[in-house]
Amino acid sequence: MIIFQNLGEQLFGAKYERAVKSPIACIILFLAIHTAGIEIEIAPSILLLTATAFSMGIMWQTLNSSGNADRMTGLFMLPFRNREMTFSLVLAFTSYTLITKTFLVMALFFAVHEWSVLQIAVSLICACNSCFSAAVWYTMKKRKMFLPVFILWGGAIFAPIFLVRETVIICFIAFTSMLISFLRLLKADAYVFYHPVSAKLLIKHTKGTGSIFLYLLRYLITNKNYLLNTAGLCVIAGVMPFILGQFEGVNVMPLGFAVLCLNTPICILLSCDPGLEQAVRTLPGQAKRFCTNYCFFIFSVNMAVNSVYLISWQIGKRGVNSTEIITALIIALQSAILSVLLEWFCPVRNWKIENDLWHHPRKYIVPLIMFLVAGLIGMWSISIWVLLCIVIAEVLSLSLVVRRI
Repeated sequence: MIIFQNLGEQLFGAKYERAVKSPIACIILFLAIHTAGIEIEIAPSILLLTATAFSMGIMWQTLNSSGNADRMTGLFMLPFRNREMTFSLVLAFTSYTLITKTFLVMALFFAVHEWSVLQIAVSLICACNSCFSAAVWYTMKKRKMFLPVFILWGGAIFAPIFLVRETVIICFIAFTSMLISFLRLLKADAYVFYHPVSAKLLIKHTKGTGSIFLYLLRYLITNKNYLLNTAGLCVIAGVMPFILGQFEGVNVMPLGFAVLCLNTPICILLSCDPGLEQAVRTLPGQAKRFCTNYCFFIFSVNMAVNSVYLISWQIGKRGVNSTEIITALIIALQSAILSVLLEWFCPVRNWKIENDLWHHPRKYIVPLIMFLVAGLIGMWSISIWVLLCIVIAEVLSLSLVVRRI
């Protein structure tokens, strides 16, 4: 209990204020939607699938959070029993995942459709099972048998939701999976959850601008969660032309560029690394160099994803010309500039887990603006010369902003 309370205070606040605010937010969300009379027909399998997949993803991100190293350093310096430490960590992260993230999504589902008590109970059981399963997989991720176990175990969890669709059978499978997770965690080494803080690269005050870009690129490659998010956007970019292409008579292609700029992890590098932010703001001359390279870095990632979108559109629908390419450049560059400005002037503070950054409402500001820009470009037939002028204006505005930082 001492270990669990210590972790709980770090995750929820000194007085567990987040553990109180999140349920209150769930109640307000439920009452607001329910009293509005909004009703949506939802199959029970969708509820169970959402509870399972969403909780599993959040739990996995939480366990892989880079802030866990600082959070657990003091705990692992004290004497402890292996099983107590393991289950305290798993229960603390499970509680954080369910209370602060899953319950909000479940409240939305419960508000728009009437569910039986059994369906609600099974959805919560599925969410708990997902958290415990993710914890077990985390303890095995460096072993050779991880991939086969992950495929078989994950298939046993998700397949009944799609194939059987019987609530009682899914409940039985979830309980069985939780029992297996419990037995596996009994033998798990608590040190699997602890990763010492590795030495971070320092930005040196040297001539040239390549070192900062390489630092950001290395940072992206080192954090697998960031790469997975970018890879997921590439998959979406490959599928999106076949979805947007169904709208005839309207130029909806620019809207795809706005959707693909929602790459939250690469837009919060200062917020998620206070040490880097302190170095950039303290060392002389680093602000301009960092912001310029950071903007170019985000622009490069955005254009890499946009390139997949353009190629997929050309293969499936055709019609990609210089106007669409320049539109992609404009939205990618504008998104990069606004993201850097937000990070520099309005960084996110007082977060506990990186998930708090990934799901912070601030991440929707830039994509919303890009939706408006994409909508304007789509509605008006803007010539290529006007688009080129906009690109030049974007570059000049970036240079002026960097000079004032």
